[in-house]
Amino acid sequence: MEVSTHKLFAPPIYPGAVRRRVILDRVLQDNSLRVTVLQGPAGHGKSTTLQQIKTAHEARGWRTAWLTLDDADNDPRRFESHMRALVGLMRGGAAHPEADAAWVGDAPPDLANWMLDSLSGMETHASIFLDEFQALRNDAILRFFRFLLSRLPAHAHVFIGSRSLPEIGLATLLVNRMATVLRADDLRFTPGEVTQFFAESKDLRVSAEEVGAIYRRTEGWPAGLQLFRLGLGSPEVRTSLVDPEDHGPRELAEYLTDNVVTLQSPRIQEFLFKTSLLRRLSAPLCAAVTGFDDAQDILEQLERSGLFVRALDSDNRWFKYHGLFSSFLADSLHRSSELEVVSVHERAARWYLAQHLPEEAIYHALSCRNFSLAAAILSEWSSRLISNAELITLERWYDRLPFDHVANRPVLAIKAAYSLMFLRRRAKLRPLVDLMNQHAGCGDILQTTSPDLCRAMARLLFEDDLHAALDIIDRPEVLQQEVSGFPAFELGAACNVLSFGRIAAGDFEGARKSLMLARAHSERGAGSFVMGYTTAVSGARLIVQGKLNEAIERYRADMLAQHAPLDKSFAPAVMAAAQIWALYEANDLAALEPLCAQFQRGISECVTLDFIALAYVSISRMHDARGRSAEAQEVLEELERMGHDSHLDRLVSLADWERVRRAVLAGELDRATALAKRIAPVCPPLNPQWIYMADDMEGEAFGRIRLAIAHHDHALASQLIARERARQTGRVYRDIRLYVFEALMLHDKGSPNGAHRSLRKALQLARPGRYVRCFLDEGRAIVSMLREEYQHFLQSAADGQAPADPDRDFIELLLAASGTDLGQPRGRHHLTDPLSEREKEMLQFLANGVANKEIASRLFVSENTVKFHLKNIYSKLGVSGRVQAINAARTLRLVS
Repeated sequence: MEVSTHKLFAPPIYPGAVRRRVILDRVLQDNSLRVTVLQGPAGHGKSTTLQQIKTAHEARGWRTAWLTLDDADNDPRRFESHMRALVGLMRGGAAHPEADAAWVGDAPPDLANWMLDSLSGMETHASIFLDEFQALRNDAILRFFRFLLSRLPAHAHVFIGSRSLPEIGLATLLVNRMATVLRADDLRFTPGEVTQFFAESKDLRVSAEEVGAIYRRTEGWPAGLQLFRLGLGSPEVRTSLVDPEDHGPRELAEYLTDNVVTLQSPRIQEFLFKTSLLRRLSAPLCAAVTGFDDAQDILEQLERSGLFVRALDSDNRWFKYHGLFSSFLADSLHRSSELEVVSVHERAARWYLAQHLPEEAIYHALSCRNFSLAAAILSEWSSRLISNAELITLERWYDRLPFDHVANRPVLAIKAAYSLMFLRRRAKLRPLVDLMNQHAGCGDILQTTSPDLCRAMARLLFEDDLHAALDIIDRPEVLQQEVSGFPAFELGAACNVLSFGRIAAGDFEGARKSLMLARAHSERGAGSFVMGYTTAVSGARLIVQGKLNEAIERYRADMLAQHAPLDKSFAPAVMAAAQIWALYEANDLAALEPLCAQFQRGISECVTLDFIALAYVSISRMHDARGRSAEAQEVLEELERMGHDSHLDRLVSLADWERVRRAVLAGELDRATALAKRIAPVCPPLNPQWIYMADDMEGEAFGRIRLAIAHHDHALASQLIARERARQTGRVYRDIRLYVFEALMLHDKGSPNGAHRSLRKALQLARPGRYVRCFLDEGRAIVSMLREEYQHFLQSAADGQAPADPDRDFIELLLAASGTDLGQPRGRHHLTDPLSEREKEMLQFLANGVANKEIASRLFVSENTVKFHLKNIYSKLGVSGRVQAINAARTLRLVS
């Protein structure tokens, strides 16, 4: 990511600036404050005061860093890059990110934790200065600050300058005495400071009466004072001091600005008016819009004279006018000559374009209503924006273009559509999809002018129509082309969609080949959007096929293997969604919970329907497993809202069927039946043999089987199970679920032998992948049957007839995860010897239901080492296996 280094440069302290002693004493005397906010309208000296605080901290030997925020920082990717650069400078590095940005839709803890670690590692006090904070409006970024500021270490301090009071959790910080707010009245100059301010300008000879009049007129407003100091050379301004008429700040500033400008030579006035339209100034740019070849000398002269111009870097290459000053100058130019306004913006746009600075070029092109030029610039720039995952930036400029200028540029229309799809902007996307439908079958993928692949993605993401998407993209002659750049992105995304279809159809080998092709396109420059989805779908394919452990290992390996972290907003969200499903099924709730907290909002914003459903149902069930029923219900309500908001009926249905499951397990059969009757039917796949990925976890098929068993309608349950079993082969995860249902049905029917045969078939299928929750989520009856199976093993061992059955260890794992007590007297447990720290760590893993292989992976030891420690633990606890060890540990309060 590019970093605008001028944003990291603090404004200089100019000669004659009044030292804000009262404010400095207030801020510097209390180092317990973590956050200080300077809040006031434009012209209240926030930046100057922040700079004085920064200088005072540096004199104490503190580490400091400065960042001036702007509207572009509402794109999380760009924001993160500048925050990382800021920390890099504070730690003595260069003004570039120390690590590639990896912001996720709702993953502020990721960046915040990195920053907190960086700040905590500093051996001295550190202060961060953030100016123009009011420019930030992005909810995710504001959440990031709420997270960060509430956890700052004692030696870290953040100072914020803002025109409005920022939504960063200030109320809590103030109550906890971690923050203070200096408002406009605090920032105003005192009468003594006003006297000192004018005493520095001895050549003006300002009398005490005039100073008093100025103070009364400005009420200590710093910008007004500076304007008076600049304008007192005008007799009219001096005369106005005896005028009793009161003016508000804006009228006063406009009046003074006019007088200040009239004191300048005609040539300087021309320079000021024309360059006032520029958001930042450099000598070559100013020369391009004014024709003056001495622009550098003029800029430096204006800065020295205090005429509201400040340098943005130490080399005096870039400058900026004070916002109030430039806005009044620009208003005057608009009133005097609209043609000149257009000419300045046009020249500025061309200059920025020649310098390869597209954002500034687009701004000026739009300002002079040259929409054709702006669209051309954005069309070229959009490839880089998508590659860098700066989708919000692309959306921001797309919103400012008239639609017909986008429609006339197929490349821009397609790239904008992809951006809006990933941002889930349904209403904005609709006109683009309608446009592309009119041109179906046209264009060339290599030129990025074919709308077909984009149309297919829209059909999948916004209409949940996988069949229609596959009808468009299942074209081997297109998908197998060797391309690079943006076409590779499109083809890689299309291959991922194709793999969805192959998995739904049960063609797992075809899915594997499609995923390999997607990976190949990603490696040819498709960007990590493609790679993130490829990884997620690859793991999901393994889970469906009964290879849960392999899927979890692949997710971890793929994330670790990324040399350049996944771009950078949304690919990690879909990977997290798939990993949440996998970790939940493995009952690794300890690893699952932080992942949910980090990625839940991102998943809701940018992930395909099936992964949203799988993640949200897993998160809801995790809350239930932790005893948080209200939170589980809230997650389902959010899932339902997403379904309604996005017009995705299948999401609503999945949320409702999950409610039915919860009601059945709670013994509320009447409520479960009533809920099921109210669930609106959804359109089934055109091919009745297809099974959507989310339906392998929950949905109507499983819900109706569960209800039939609860109603003791064994004939219907048997019929439904047989029908589902006949739909496909090779879906091992689904087969496990169906055998569990069959065991429950036979148990309820009073056929214990048949029930245990079906349960053992489920165990045999689940054991290699270590599936856990698909057993435990069906309630107490399954746990009771597992206990019976385990008691059979124990009895056989007591009789000396213990068979070498691999299911025993797996049943121990399941029972340990269920928290079941096999009946050992509680008082008999005691430790023969104290546990080591490593043994305590392993005991906690046992309590969380983590398998031996996974424990070895997490602790970076061999599986044999794990077994060695477990034998020691069993010996010290006086038990013979996992379940007994967990029961003993809980009795002795060794684990939570």
